[in-house]
Amino acid sequence: MYSKYSQLITSRTLICTRKSLLCRTVPESFPFQCKRSERKWQCLKLQTACFHTTQKLHSPGLIILCLGSILCGRFIRKRWMTMSPIKQEMFIRWYMQRRRIINGCLMGLSIALPIYCLTCFKRDPVVKAPRFILIDGAKRITYSKFVYSLIVRNKENVVPFRNPMYTRVTRVLNNLARANKEIFKDSTPWNVTIIYRIFNEISAPNVLILPDRSIIVLADIFKFIKNDDQLTIILAHEMAHEILYHVAQTLSIGLLRVYLTVIPTLFIWIFYPTRVAIRLSLFLYILTSLIFSWFKRSCEREADEIGLQLAAKTCVDPREALVLWEIMKTYEDLIGSSKFQLSLFMDHPSFEERLLRTIELLPKYNNLRNQAECPELPIRDPRDRLPQYKKEIERKFRKNPRF
Repeated sequence: MYSKYSQLITSRTLICTRKSLLCRTVPESFPFQCKRSERKWQCLKLQTACFHTTQKLHSPGLIILCLGSILCGRFIRKRWMTMSPIKQEMFIRWYMQRRRIINGCLMGLSIALPIYCLTCFKRDPVVKAPRFILIDGAKRITYSKFVYSLIVRNKENVVPFRNPMYTRVTRVLNNLARANKEIFKDSTPWNVTIIYRIFNEISAPNVLILPDRSIIVLADIFKFIKNDDQLTIILAHEMAHEILYHVAQTLSIGLLRVYLTVIPTLFIWIFYPTRVAIRLSLFLYILTSLIFSWFKRSCEREADEIGLQLAAKTCVDPREALVLWEIMKTYEDLIGSSKFQLSLFMDHPSFEERLLRTIELLPKYNNLRNQAECPELPIRDPRDRLPQYKKEIERKFRKNPRF
């Protein structure tokens, strides 16, 4: 099925759960000493992962499927309109003779599908909210490995594992795991890979997470974060997406969106003339896009809140989140990425909204710090350094817009 393939070796770090009370380092492990008092979340061990790169397998997107349904519906309508009245009467008579069977099947399908969807809900371990998960775990893992292999197919794009960035990321992840043992009970590791560019084209300060708990960190993020507190907040946000089943739920609702867009579009172009069909199809596509964008924004808001709760238990300063949003807003304004975006169609809330929401929840995060017996917050507010940070970003941007 596939042509020649080459084996790609990449270095990844695994955060492992150990049942034993002691931990010993192994060859090719990160050089740090494990404490005997730590029980479950212990050492960071290096693992070599092998992936096979293959030819690109392009799956049709929603727009392509909609265009296909439009062409198919238009073809069926034109064929019907060019038929003679006798032939049309013959098809109508054929339908009338079998209408009970056909209508019964359609009615049974319309009842069975919602019932099946009701069985596809699973509660997350944190909020205990029902999540719509249509794709089973095995398929999500297969999807994750395929996407991961595409991202790291060029080994020169992967940051070498000896880079200090790996040590920094894994230290932060270990702190998050230790401080939130009641949530991270299972032994599934978090796999970390740091890359320079995603798909060898896009370079941006970002962190991605896949359903198999693979965390993809773009190296540019280290040009923006000023301390480990901000890195903790970013990684906790991504971990929150996974433990809240946001990734799986987004895939499932995206699949449902395809069916709810493509099938009605087909029938619209079969039963309505071209002008009416264009308007109805456009309305349907905009409506589903609005609903899907709203859903993704709600996931981001929830991940912001739960992620900061996870981070607060590690004794970070929650005010660093405000600094982080301001820094990212400054960068967004410089590159002009949000200039022509409509808020209703955005996948993420605006940074202004995230700032206001974080300020509103600061007392809650401070209470979590106190419950974790963390030291008092520094007297100096980290926001006092914001003007300096903004000037630094603007200076770097003037020197190199692609910094």
